[in-house]
Amino acid sequence: MLRPADVVLFSILVIGSPIRLHAQESHPAAVNATGDLKTLVVATGTKSDSVIAVPPATSQRFNPRDKKKVAESDAVDLPRWLSKQEALNGLQSTDLPPWHIVVTYDQFDNDGDNIHSGTYEEYWVGPKKYKRMYKSDNFNQTDYATDKGLYRYGDQKWPDRAQSQVRAEIIVPFSYAAALEGLHGRNAERTFSGYKLQCVLIERDPPVSDPTQYCFEPGGSVLRYNRGWGWFQTVYNRIVPFQGRNLAQEVDVMDGGKPYLKLRVETIELLSHIDDASFLPPPDAVGPLGDRISGVLPEPIDTSSFPQWPLSLRAQHFTVTVEIVIGKDGHVVSAHAVSGPPEGYKACEDAVRKWVFKPYLMLDKPVEVEQKVGCGNN
Repeated sequence: MLRPADVVLFSILVIGSPIRLHAQESHPAAVNATGDLKTLVVATGTKSDSVIAVPPATSQRFNPRDKKKVAESDAVDLPRWLSKQEALNGLQSTDLPPWHIVVTYDQFDNDGDNIHSGTYEEYWVGPKKYKRMYKSDNFNQTDYATDKGLYRYGDQKWPDRAQSQVRAEIIVPFSYAAALEGLHGRNAERTFSGYKLQCVLIERDPPVSDPTQYCFEPGGSVLRYNRGWGWFQTVYNRIVPFQGRNLAQEVDVMDGGKPYLKLRVETIELLSHIDDASFLPPPDAVGPLGDRISGVLPEPIDTSSFPQWPLSLRAQHFTVTVEIVIGKDGHVVSAHAVSGPPEGYKACEDAVRKWVFKPYLMLDKPVEVEQKVGCGNN
């Protein structure tokens, strides 16, 4: 099986302060009323009628295949559903007028300690004209998107998983669902603390007890809860309408029932004036960045291929590290083992060549990704 290593290891996992809000205008898309919504938390229980407790995700079990087909009325056309929800939640769109957002964030470790804090800020005019800024105790970077490519000022490494998630949870909350392939969806009503949410379950075969799911306010499109990758659970609170969309001002992410990220939207506004000079990269910015990059974490789609270890290794504990290149289509195009017991190299290489990832996009164009992964036997 796979085990954590000193490299990025893709484990097989089954599935504030007052906000500054400006320039609200009418928009053709419908947004549900978001006032007086109850607060969602991930917890074992609650004593308040105004709080909805979602049980922590700490275990998973496979269910026997249900021989009954999903009722046609409950089946969900996932691509169509995803397109609709992306247009109603977050800020992922090319038809929005220019906007500006400021998000403060705190990251926590397994002991609950606040290990990193920072600010994410984005000025967006279009898919090839934006400025994204991270300012924190351990990461300071500004990316400039231009017609000539992407330029980077400050830290040259790519945002890690937590830093990338800061943006995704607020601006593109369905990014994980968009990475999934070969799954089926169905409508289901779930009850937490006596309160009903309308959910879409995204399932694979064989089904599991707590699959990927997105849950909404009854009869509407307001996203309140997501059971995502691994043991991630996200709750969305203090939701406001912005340009025909629902935008959560307070987002909390739990990992295995423990705090992982606390996100707070401090500013969301339209840009009434575009200062073109502010979108130009400084002379010492690095770029344009190329067609093959490293240091990013593409979303895994299918990493279910396990190494077939030789008999001589099956009773041992070890990790084989493999350097891979993920192609523009998300498939692994090369795999070269660089450490671990040599007799295990081929088994690990053969396994990871079958892995599939979500294509990594830079300025909406796929690029190749160099990455290190590990195969372990414990």
